[in-house]
Amino acid sequence: MSEERKRNAPPPLYDLQIADARWRAVLATARDAIICIDSAGRVTLFNPAAEEVFGYQAAEVLGRNVNVLMPAPYHDEHDGYLRRYQATGEARAIGRIRNVHAQRKNGETFPIELSVSESRLGDEVLYTAIIRDVGERLAERVELRKLQRLAQERERLADIGAITAKIVHDLGNPLAALSMQAQLILRRARRGDAVPAAKVREPAEQILTTLRRLEGLVHEFTDFAREQRLEIRPIDVERFLQSCVELWRPLAEERGVRLQLGNGSQMPVLHADDVMLRRVLDNLIKNAIEAIDGGSGTVLISAEVLGDDEIRIAVEDSGTGVPEGIDVFKLFETTKPSGTGIGLAVARQIVAAHGGTIGHTRQSTAGARFHVELPVRGPTRVDI
Repeated sequence: MSEERKRNAPPPLYDLQIADARWRAVLATARDAIICIDSAGRVTLFNPAAEEVFGYQAAEVLGRNVNVLMPAPYHDEHDGYLRRYQATGEARAIGRIRNVHAQRKNGETFPIELSVSESRLGDEVLYTAIIRDVGERLAERVELRKLQRLAQERERLADIGAITAKIVHDLGNPLAALSMQAQLILRRARRGDAVPAAKVREPAEQILTTLRRLEGLVHEFTDFAREQRLEIRPIDVERFLQSCVELWRPLAEERGVRLQLGNGSQMPVLHADDVMLRRVLDNLIKNAIEAIDGGSGTVLISAEVLGDDEIRIAVEDSGTGVPEGIDVFKLFETTKPSGTGIGLAVARQIVAAHGGTIGHTRQSTAGARFHVELPVRGPTRVDI
């Protein structure tokens, strides 16, 4: 027999039996559900893992339309999708991994990770789906978020104790000063109309300045001690960032700082509390502008999509950067002489309530880059 005829000859029966045995072993031991359908959508293969996942015996589904394993709207749309794909070749599921929902025999719907491939044998078409039940994984993720939430709550309560001590320290001296200034005004007032108003103006202005400072301090303390409650709304990210830039542009121009907005177009709609998120961005942008101490500099606000379900918003400055060993998100840690060390701690709470993270990196040349990463679909119920 020539070499060419040997190459084109069908494999021996023994080899086919070995290949079939291996294939059946794979199907029997695979942890993922494996389902095959024909061009009409009828189930032709249903492995043991599929029986365990869906609650059907293979004999119950073989020959039936695969949409029996699908909840609405997939149940009603699948046949049309299959016909459209066969007519146009436009695929939605084939060749990619999708996260959808399936339906068990008892009617329960559950999340799955679906991967579909196509193969042909002559005129016959076979579609093979590998299905992974991710419900347990999601449950573990929810449980992890619960534990994280409890840890955050314990940390918050400990910080409230630190706030109490800080209030006693920081309010004690200003209150004593207020008392002295008030007594001075009162003594001068008791002297009668002969005392010029100019003599009491300076003490009165000092009282007003001190009161404003105390009011701001108490407001920040209250913000930190309050549990963050969110009102989730859809947000146009590009418009949101543009409004933040416009708000802080006058201060930036006054200080000779270029405040720029990077490319944030084609962003998905973000589900978040716009009021609370604006407070986070206001804090980051204000800090970035103030970090450029004298001379010209640049603050850049940008946004990018991370995968399918996260957005990263970054505020980058060309300032002095964050000193080594300073945790700027820790309560009362600050790099500014007049800072309270509360603003970024509150920002971290707000971002955590959204199910996101906040952090910073030191630039290789100068400045710092703060970033906020948020889930596009908003926080889970556990996060809220």
